[in-house]
Amino acid sequence: MSASVFKINGTGAVAIATTGTVPAGQHYRLVSVSCLFSAAPTTSENLTITLDANAGAAYDVLLYTLDPSVGATYSIVYLPDQEIILEGGDAIDVTYTNTDTRTYGVQITFKAV
Repeated sequence: MSASVFKINGTGAVAIATTGTVPAGQHYRLVSVSCLFSAAPTTSENLTITLDANAGAAYDVLLYTLDPSVGATYSIVYLPDQEIILEGGDAIDVTYTNTDTRTYGVQITFKAV
């Protein structure tokens, strides 16, 4: 893997609260966000992927949301339709309540621009 690519990983079996933050003074593109559950959740809750902008809350935006209990989804891959360029201090937050306590793995992938 190229040095211009970096990944943030999160795993556990409780609520998901994984954040990938762009290093200060850098610019990166969001490549993908993936989440794999050990089994499909059955409780209706939304997994959300949010841009937490360094410029402040007025610039935060929901990028993607999905209820994995619908359709018994256990493997999720979010690929942005358009380039999402992030500056130093911007973060991508992945959250999910995980009432069913499914074991999960989350990976956020960035590439330098």
